[in-house]
Amino acid sequence: MKGPDAERAILTCADRLFYERGIEGVGMADVRDAAGVSLRRLYLLHPSKRHLVAAWLEDRHNRWMVWFRQTVERRTAEGTDALLATFDAIEEWATSPGYRGCAFVNTLAEVSEIDETHRAIVRTHKRALIDLLAELATRDHPDGPPWLPGALAVLIDGAIVRAAIFGSTTPIADARSAAARLLEVPPCP
Repeated sequence: MKGPDAERAILTCADRLFYERGIEGVGMADVRDAAGVSLRRLYLLHPSKRHLVAAWLEDRHNRWMVWFRQTVERRTAEGTDALLATFDAIEEWATSPGYRGCAFVNTLAEVSEIDETHRAIVRTHKRALIDLLAELATRDHPDGPPWLPGALAVLIDGAIVRAAIFGSTTPIADARSAAARLLEVPPCP
């Protein structure tokens, strides 16, 4: 495997392994074996585990934001308020096999394996979520308060974490109801 194919295989396997086991629970040899690449190829593309973790976080951020935006837009096209559709997207994700909460929040818990580069990527991801919420709020709730996107981001992050902790979508439904109250939009039955 060469070039882009090897890189995609590495990042795909790193995503699965880091998300399932945590960063600390995965070695470079685990990624090599899962991706079917040589250790030499792996280290040519990612000179250290820290480099691989940074590349994984960047890749996950890009893929997750595309998925999230598309899922929200699909729900919006079905008639759901865009900001409430963000909670529907999270619920859809939380009911998928292997759900373990937010990979970015989980990464922050791995203090021995991450550095400021990784923390900066996590901040960028969380800022992008707020920016998307601000975009949706401006489009669909132009008279909303300026603090609305940040408040919704807190509800979303809390719902994601609590859904993983309790193995239930109830926290997401609770957060969606709170968001509906903030928006003065009647919650779905």
